[in-house]
Amino acid sequence: MLKRRLLLAASAGLALPAVARAATRTIGWLSPESRETMAPFFEALHAGLRDNQKGEEIRIVERYAPKGPDDIVAGVADLERQGVALIVTQGAATPPAVRAARKVPIVFGYSGDPVVGGLVQSLARPGGSATGMTFMSIELMAKRIDFLRMAVPASRRVALLSNADHPGEEREIAACKSVLERSGVDLTVHRIKSADEIAPAVDGALQDAQALLVLPSGTMVRAAPAMAAQCLVRKTPLLSGWASIAQAGGLMTYGPNFEAVYRRLGSYVVRVLDGTAPGDLPIEQPTSFELVLNRRTATAIGVRLPQTLVAQAEEIIE
Repeated sequence: MLKRRLLLAASAGLALPAVARAATRTIGWLSPESRETMAPFFEALHAGLRDNQKGEEIRIVERYAPKGPDDIVAGVADLERQGVALIVTQGAATPPAVRAARKVPIVFGYSGDPVVGGLVQSLARPGGSATGMTFMSIELMAKRIDFLRMAVPASRRVALLSNADHPGEEREIAACKSVLERSGVDLTVHRIKSADEIAPAVDGALQDAQALLVLPSGTMVRAAPAMAAQCLVRKTPLLSGWASIAQAGGLMTYGPNFEAVYRRLGSYVVRVLDGTAPGDLPIEQPTSFELVLNRRTATAIGVRLPQTLVAQAEEIIE
């Protein structure tokens, strides 16, 4: 379930109200997901622009490209023809958009590691014409596993599901191995390269695992309801990093508050519009995190969530 919904205008663009002067600047919004799915994050960006605008009117031209990289490239070309000053991209749209953009900079919210993905030179000094925020927070791995051990203290065998093509995954796997080894927990790693491989990988992982840890990415989010259903049949807890996976039926998630991330992106947009070179704007990582628990799933798989864990949750799905 989404906490909020934004009623979006049927037209291609949505304008922020002018405050002082009549000047209008236009930006693009390019997403690989549906308008409904991205509504809370679009609203958050909208709020971030309001927080940072200096009297100008900022018009947003929306494009949704769910059919893959070719659709994204076409979306970039269309937005450039529309005369936008920059393009805000999300997730899987970011790599093809950065590579396709010829006339305008990119401000991104990206789930992978943009350095490993070859999109920027470094987090501190991106270089080039793209900047933004990465959702990858490897340091959260230890906290996720702590929460898992609180919920399922007897777990000694954990399976990890990873998207092998997601930049930065190897660093996350290494962090997970390090944490679990210190805890005396066995880890098996299952890597997939396409959505079609997820169901059989989960089935194989659940043969012996007492918990399934899913490294979050757009591919995993889209498969979350099916993965959660598989785990429900085996009465195995599913843990991940993004709230939408708990909302789809996973036991718990701990990771970035995406509405805070997209609100923060508003400041990037305004700074680039005001003339700051994207390559000089350091890429940030999230600073606001949320624990989401699915009590309905906990009951179905026979897990009793301790009150000490419940007390730390930002959202509990009943």
